[in-house]
Amino acid sequence: MNCIKKYHLFISAHLDDAILSCGDYIDWLIQRGTKVTVATVFTGMGTELSMLARIIHKKFGLGLNTMDVRRLEDMQAANMLGTNVLHLGQLESIYRKNKDGSPIYNKLQDLFITEGGEEAEVMEEIVTAMMNQINFRNYDRIYLPLGIGRHIDHFLVREAAEQCMVRSAPLTNSRLYYYEDLPYLCYNQDKQWKSELASGLSPISIMLSRTNLRAKINASLQYNSQLSLLWTSRYSMLKQMVGHAKSIHSVGQSVQVDSGAYVFRVYSTSNEKSVSLSSPVM
Repeated sequence: MNCIKKYHLFISAHLDDAILSCGDYIDWLIQRGTKVTVATVFTGMGTELSMLARIIHKKFGLGLNTMDVRRLEDMQAANMLGTNVLHLGQLESIYRKNKDGSPIYNKLQDLFITEGGEEAEVMEEIVTAMMNQINFRNYDRIYLPLGIGRHIDHFLVREAAEQCMVRSAPLTNSRLYYYEDLPYLCYNQDKQWKSELASGLSPISIMLSRTNLRAKINASLQYNSQLSLLWTSRYSMLKQMVGHAKSIHSVGQSVQVDSGAYVFRVYSTSNEKSVSLSSPVM
């Protein structure tokens, strides 16, 4: 029997989002023969850093080589899972500036209350970078962040990728899926995400094992610069990831925690309950 390789693309805003959110599912796919690429949009380094950027860099514990270190962390995490990586080189929110050179964002909370439409030029730059650097026709399935937590960069990436899919529609048969943004979902502050960000989408459940979760945790630990920014300790990260895995049940199904099995969710633009994402890749 000839094996037909499947190719899946996960689009990530920052250098950790896709693996923190989907590392276990990515591991599951790779173990079944799927070729996976993680494309990260915001991997460029700003100059003349704003006060906000300097504060966050201090939290990272890094210096002027911040993005060099973060890109290396990403490659190490991807290597542990066996994924390909693609870095698109755009500037994330803390580095972006107005035309007069002033920072667009001055406070951390500003990153989570802004609508993507206020950065139309940046949106078009992201679309152009995606269209130039990603051949969407190569991928059977493409996964985007839902935008849970309302981070401006996640919104921009979701909308830009959706625009790319529209522009590529005559040339590609790729299916579009959305993933839950972690750890933002676990903070439980975005109470309306299901009605506002997943409206019209259908949840699809995939059964994973503790082996997949272990692979995700090991890969996530490679993002050493991010641990103190996102969690109070390494233990709190592990506790959150394990707790999240145990908390998810598919509709009408209860998973025995001690079995080591748990449910992972993605969301589809159409009801594909009859199309199993967990079917073997042959």
